[in-house]
Amino acid sequence: MTSSQVRSLIRSRIRFVILIGLACLASQAFTQQASRRLSRLGTQVHVAQSTRQSPTSLVQSEKSPLYTFTFGVIAFPRSQISGIWGINDSGKVVGGYNNMNIEIYTADHACELKGNTFSTIDYPDASQTELFGINKSGQMVGAFQDTSGNIHGFKLAGGTYTQLDYPGAKGLTVALGINSSGEIVGIYDDPVTGNADGYLLIGSTYTSIVVPGATYTYTEGINKYGVVAGYYFDTSGNSHGFTWNKGTITTVDYGNGYPNTYLAGIDNSGVMVGGYGSNMTIGSVSYPWEHGFLYSGGTFSTFDAPFGDVQVTQPWGMNNKGEIVGGYVDSQGMLYGFYLKAQ
Repeated sequence: MTSSQVRSLIRSRIRFVILIGLACLASQAFTQQASRRLSRLGTQVHVAQSTRQSPTSLVQSEKSPLYTFTFGVIAFPRSQISGIWGINDSGKVVGGYNNMNIEIYTADHACELKGNTFSTIDYPDASQTELFGINKSGQMVGAFQDTSGNIHGFKLAGGTYTQLDYPGAKGLTVALGINSSGEIVGIYDDPVTGNADGYLLIGSTYTSIVVPGATYTYTEGINKYGVVAGYYFDTSGNSHGFTWNKGTITTVDYGNGYPNTYLAGIDNSGVMVGGYGSNMTIGSVSYPWEHGFLYSGGTFSTFDAPFGDVQVTQPWGMNNKGEIVGGYVDSQGMLYGFYLKAQ
């Protein structure tokens, strides 16, 4: 697979989130019981060995729900599109916004939301910048596009930018998550296979994370114990959630007749956020995941944004206080951001 094909895949994977509105929480909130099932609704120093262990499989059905969900609307003012990706324990939110073109890979500018105040963040001399994760210390990770069109990951800590490139990657590295110790996960264009694979970065050491037999592997979130959450695509084009714990891979599928599952984040107690679905198309956009869930102790607690004509609900970021951010889309293809408190 060529670099341009990998970029196209990642565009389709993140386009939903790029289009989501991001801003101050609306004053009106909605409460939905988890038991309510709605039917609606893509300078390293040393490279460690790739992890390609055979995954164990964990397919669970929904049991008694564990949570009550309280929703709020999020919308970024005066921006055509924007994305919500991460939230830390202080409630700071990171993402990006774009007033020009909804078809580009990243947003034009990254942004951070503290309370009701937005800050624009641009990687120096980059043509585009987006933030995807933030830890409790305020360290942020994301990606930027240079003037040659190459995608690089980066970390922003204490006002200092550090460029991140997986060794030998073909012009594409993205940093998606960071834990309290500064350990980073993300994706890169594998220089051998040309596929998009996951990675873990500790200090200056990169470790490739690849689910055996997968066409693409995405590592999205990591908790303080180093447990990684993500998803992969099989050769049939279906997605599966998985965790990686010191080399052990466990697949997590919602099941119940739905072919696609993803995991996007994991907190320090092992609770994970993600979604499931069966490939819905609205307009020209395909959504493999139409419903969100929290997964805890073998139990899925499902949710859909309760704002009316909701077709797709996708959560992407979570913190250790039960706060989740993501987005939803209606039948007209309009996308909106949401904030969710799980209790």
